[in-house]
Amino acid sequence: MSLYALRSPLKTAFLRPIVLNKGTTTISASRYTTKTTTETTEQEGEQQKTSNDIASWDDYFKLRKKRRAYELVTCVPSTIAPAFGSISYFAQLEIDPFTTFFGLDPVMASAVATVGAGFGGFMIGPMVGNLIFKAMNNKIAPAMDARDKEFYEHIKANRADARLNSIRNPVPDYYGEKIQSVHDYRSWLRKQREHYRKGVFGGNTDDLDN
Repeated sequence: MSLYALRSPLKTAFLRPIVLNKGTTTISASRYTTKTTTETTEQEGEQQKTSNDIASWDDYFKLRKKRRAYELVTCVPSTIAPAFGSISYFAQLEIDPFTTFFGLDPVMASAVATVGAGFGGFMIGPMVGNLIFKAMNNKIAPAMDARDKEFYEHIKANRADARLNSIRNPVPDYYGEKIQSVHDYRSWLRKQREHYRKGVFGGNTDDLDN
């Protein structure tokens, strides 16, 4: 056994090789640490390089707003098409008025199915819009994904603690969905601090520094 393991503290024992048998040495843990750190640094560097393809945060928010427009526009046909298809299907279907579907009247069951189809299409609409946006802007799609991840890290690090949420003091825009510009982000930060102060200290915080 090596003297390092006897004379050095626990931390040193992990960083230096330990001889178990004569001529046999374990692989130093520091190699794994160095390799992991290097890989993490390289990944962060690649992500930062990719996100730099979008010049500024103002440009990112403009693209984010444009993507949101795509998502909202696609919600219209993705909601109407399934609902209209359901109505057409049930209109042509011969139904015995004395039968029931899951305990519901045939007319009521068809109405529930139509609403369900429309709601499902409404939920799928934003995903379709996002795919169309990426197809129309494929050159900046990787940079947009990198900025999205970076923006979410900012939101996660600066949003107020959800445990302070209450009826009188709800968390303002917990996921930052309403942020459309740098100015909106700064306003969002002030609201998060105000929520924290109200939750911790209570009362009016208008006289406190932002």
